[in-house]
Amino acid sequence: MPKLPMCALALAMLAAGANAQPPGASSEEDALALLRQAQAYLKANGLAKATAEFNRLDSPFNSRSAINPHGDLYLYSVAPDGFQAVHGKNPKIRGKVMIEMRDADGFYLIREFVRLCFHTKEGKGWVPYKWPHPITKQVEPKRGYVERVPELPELCLGTGIYR
Repeated sequence: MPKLPMCALALAMLAAGANAQPPGASSEEDALALLRQAQAYLKANGLAKATAEFNRLDSPFNSRSAINPHGDLYLYSVAPDGFQAVHGKNPKIRGKVMIEMRDADGFYLIREFVRLCFHTKEGKGWVPYKWPHPITKQVEPKRGYVERVPELPELCLGTGIYR
C-alpha cells in the first residue's frame, strides 16, 4: 500500500465518511423502505389495527427484524395539531399533543413535522434534530422523515435515522 501524507489520509477518510452511516446504523433508504411498508400495512389493515401494531415495542417496525435490520428505526405519527397516536419507542408520548416538544437544542421538531406534512404540496420531508438513540440512549444527531398518509389526510407517519 502506498504511503500517503497524514493530511491526505485524513482528507480521504473525511470524504469517504461525510455522508456515510455509522456501522450498524440504518440509512435513508432503510427508513424510506420501512415507511413504504408501514403505509402498505396501514392500507391493508386499517387505522385501528395499524395503530396497535405500530405502537407495539416488539413490532417488526420498531425492533430488529427483516424490515428493520439494525433495530434503530421506529415509527411515530403526527396530526395537524401535533397529536401523536403512534410512537414505537416511547409510550408516554402516545395519545398526547406534542406540538411544543423540543430537542436537546430547543428546536421545535413536531412543529416542523406538521409544517412539512400539512403545509407543503409534497406532504413529506426530512427534519434534522437531536434525539436520544433507542439503543445507546445517548442524545445524537437525527434526521426524521415524515410523510402524509394518502388515504388519511390528517395523519403523517414518520421514522428517522441517526447520524
